[in-house]
Order: sequence, then C-alpha cells, then structure tokens
Amino acid sequence: MTGPATGALPTAQPGVGTFVRLKLTLLRNGFRRSPWQIVAFVLGAVWAAGVVALVGAGLVALRFSATDVAGPVVVGGGALLVLGWALVPLVAFGVDETLDPSRFATFGVQRRRLVPGLLVSGLLGLPGAVTVLLAAGAVVTFSRTPAATAFAVPALAVTALTAVAASRMTTTAAAALLRRRRTRDALVVLGGLLLVSFGPLFNVVVGRAGTGLAELGRSVAGVAGWTPPGYGVAAAADAAAGRWGLAALRLVLALVVLALVVLVWAVALGPAGTGPAGQAAASAPADERRHPLLDRLPDTPAWAPATAVAMRCARYWRRDPRYLVSAASLVVIPLLLVVLPLSQGGSVGAWPVAAGPAIAFVMGWSLHNDVAYDHSAFALHVATGLRGRDDRAGRVLAAGLWQLPLLVVASVAGCLVAGRGELVPAVLGASLALFGASLGVSSVASALVPYPAPAPGANPFQTPKGASAATVGVQFGTSGATTVLALPTLVPAVVAFVGPSWVGWIALPVGLVTGIVLPWVGIVQGGSVLDRRAPEVLARVSSS
Repeated sequence: MTGPATGALPTAQPGVGTFVRLKLTLLRNGFRRSPWQIVAFVLGAVWAAGVVALVGAGLVALRFSATDVAGPVVVGGGALLVLGWALVPLVAFGVDETLDPSRFATFGVQRRRLVPGLLVSGLLGLPGAVTVLLAAGAVVTFSRTPAATAFAVPALAVTALTAVAASRMTTTAAAALLRRRRTRDALVVLGGLLLVSFGPLFNVVVGRAGTGLAELGRSVAGVAGWTPPGYGVAAAADAAAGRWGLAALRLVLALVVLALVVLVWAVALGPAGTGPAGQAAASAPADERRHPLLDRLPDTPAWAPATAVAMRCARYWRRDPRYLVSAASLVVIPLLLVVLPLSQGGSVGAWPVAAGPAIAFVMGWSLHNDVAYDHSAFALHVATGLRGRDDRAGRVLAAGLWQLPLLVVASVAGCLVAGRGELVPAVLGASLALFGASLGVSSVASALVPYPAPAPGANPFQTPKGASAATVGVQFGTSGATTVLALPTLVPAVVAFVGPSWVGWIALPVGLVTGIVLPWVGIVQGGSVLDRRAPEVLARVSSS
C-alpha cells in the first residue's frame, strides 16, 4: 500500500487480506495506547458473550423443532438483525471507521479493491463477531440434512455481509445528503416516518396472525421472508424444509440485494473513497448571521468569552450535520410515544407524559462529548487561554436557549394529550431536573473523558478508530450519573404519577433548583478540569 500521492496508480493494489491485517493492527495498537480501551472492550466482550450464549442456545434448541416453527422465528430475527445494522448507526453509536475510506485516497486504491476490503474487515469487532456467531448458530438450526447445511452456510454468510454493508451504505449516503441543506429536513422527516411506521406495521402483522402462535409465526415469515433483509435467512429455512426451488430463488435475490447495497455504498463513497469527507471543501460558506438573543448579552470581559463560544455553538446547531443528527431524535421521541401505543390496538394512555422527561434527558446528554466536535479548532481555545468555565458556559447557553422552551412545551403538551393535566408540575419538575443534571454531567464529562468524534465535514454517523469501546463506556456512565443526580426530583414525580397528584408540587421546586444548581456546578467543576487538562483534551479530540 505504498505509492505516490499523485500520478499513476501503484501497480500492486491491496487485497482483502491487507485490509484485514491492517484492521487487526490498528485494533491492537489502540489497546496499547489506552488501558481504558481494554477495560471497555472487556466489558463489551462480556456483554456480547452473554448475548451470543443466550440467543445461540435458542438457535441450537430450535434445531430440534419442526421447520414450520423454527423457520419463522429465525427468519424474523435475522431480518430484524440486518435492519438494525442499517438503521441503528443513524441514531446511536455510529459505525466503526477504524479504516476510514478517505485515508486511502492518497494511495490511489481503486474502489473495486477498497469496498470488498472494508466490507470484510467490518466483520472484525464485537458487533461483527456477534453477527457471525449468530449466523453460525442459525446454520445449526437449519442443519436438517447435509445438503441443507451446505446451502445454509453461503446463504447466511450473504446475510452477515449484507448487514455490514447496509450499515456503511446508510451512514455514507445519509452523510452525503446532510451536506445539502435542502435535503436535511427531508431526511429527518423520512427517518421519523420510518421509525414510527414500525409499530403500525407490526400491528398489521399481528392482526392478520390472530392469537395463535403458529399462525403468527407464519405471518411473520411471510412478510420478513420476502423483504430484502430476510432473503438470505429465508433461503436457508426453505432449504431445510425441502423447498429447493424457492430456496434458490431467495438466495439469488439475497445476492442481488448484497450487490445493490455494495454498489450504492461504493457510489456514495465517491472516487477513491473520498465520499462526504473528501467533498467537505465544497460546502457552503459559514453562516455569519448574528443571534437575536445572544446579541443582547452585555459586551463585557465577564460575558464576552462565553458569548463568543455560544455564538459559534448556536451556528453548529443550525447547520452542522453532526448536531442535526442529534436534534433529529427530538422529533422522533414524541411521535413514538403517541403512535406506538395506538399501533398495539390500545389507547394513547399516559405515554405522552414521558415526552418532556425523555426529551430533557436526550437534549442535555447530547453535550457529553461536545468539545470533541470542535476537533482541531479547539486549539484556538488553548492558544488564547480561554477559561474553562467560559467554554462550558458558552456551550450550555447555546443549547439551553432553544432546548429549554422546547422542553417546557413538550412537558405541558404531553400531560394535556394524555389527559393528565394535574401532572404538569410533576412532569415539568422531572424534566427540569433531568435537563439540569444532564447538562451538569455533560459539562464535566466532555472535559474529563472526551473521546474522538467525527471530524467536521466527515460522515456524522461514523465512529472514529479506537473510539467504539470508549463511546459505549462514557455514554453508559454519563447516563447513569444523570439519572442518579435527578433522583431527588424523579421520586416525588413518580409518586405523583401513581398516587396523589399534589406531590408534584414538591417535584416542581426541587426540579427547578436542580435545573439551576447542577448546570452551574458542572460549569465550574468542568471548567476547572478543562483548565488543567486542555492540552490532553486537544490531543484526544484531534486524534480522529
């Protein structure tokens, strides 16, 4: 993999084995660089082993069940697994870009070599290992005859490869769309519609299936087996049942789906894998509009530094795809709380009451790694000697100016939609407490344990190399800390929900105090940490 940065392509193009060895080397070096990386990986491996053991035992047990029972279960689960690979990175965790495609541009690696190498190396890691092991368990499920076993191996291998390719395709294509301002809103709306449609679709399937378990299984298999995510698993199920003609047809369809997914991914990557990152230079010039509220703050030495940071962060929330992805989840949460109960054949009930607290938690928690989104631009803070508390205050101010009104509206509207107006004080108090606690925790966490985030102009859904395990560990830790700090308000709020509603008037003032005190403590303590660790933070967030 050596060659000139310009001019003729190198005579020897790397093969799949080269990408696999490079991925393993980068993973090994990541463990050597940080002991916490090893701890997070071990915790993730323990969790993955539990999943494989539990689901694998079920797959082995299904080997001794009738094919009309085992087939629908595995087909439905396999289709959901592929769909999860395609959609989950758009809203959480992202994809592991240890081998960032844009880094191969200067080596002149052809796409017909780059894409297969990235596809196979994508199976190396905990999610890929879990998928491969579960596919092996499904082979055991369908090993009714030697011929069926031999047929299931390639069918399920195609399914595993389709899952990995789908995650790369959706995130790369979405990143390219987010670069265009006119398509950002359309993508957010489309994603929300797709998410909320899962409930009604499931309700239709259940409605057709009736109450019988066997009839439900046949209905699921009939739907999932003829969808692109389910072709490969359904082909293996058909082979186990002796339906060889149908098995061959579905295997061909599975191969066509894999080819199309890889083709779309390759096109989205662009020449030599540059993709959205390589086209970042063509993005629109920065929006220089002023902020109507921030402009009114005093232009004094005490306020000016924090205001400047807030101005820049407010611009991020308006136009940076990485921030827009976080904001998109706020559209989906209230829709899910209304649509999903209806899709199950029931009434809306009290579910909308949770809209305010859920949005409050997500909004404040989204800042737990905010400094990493600055990437190398954070060097300006270090070089100018900006106080840590001004940095913390500016980020909190930029988020709070638009998130706090949304939080109040969601809390009140959720109670009114649910017909529980008496719960407004309790829900508003819980929302304020969660928002304040998450802002406080985020202000400290982003200075204490930052982890690499996608660079400006890069794919907003990718996870930079060496950050996968750290991402999971920090996200779980900050989520738990936020919940614990908000407990003094959450307890009376829950009591008001299940018992006398007047207890909510205790939750409201406690939540108001929590929503003011904890962000201030987080700004002060997080600023102190940032003052001490600014060079280390810069090195960490610039490493992606």
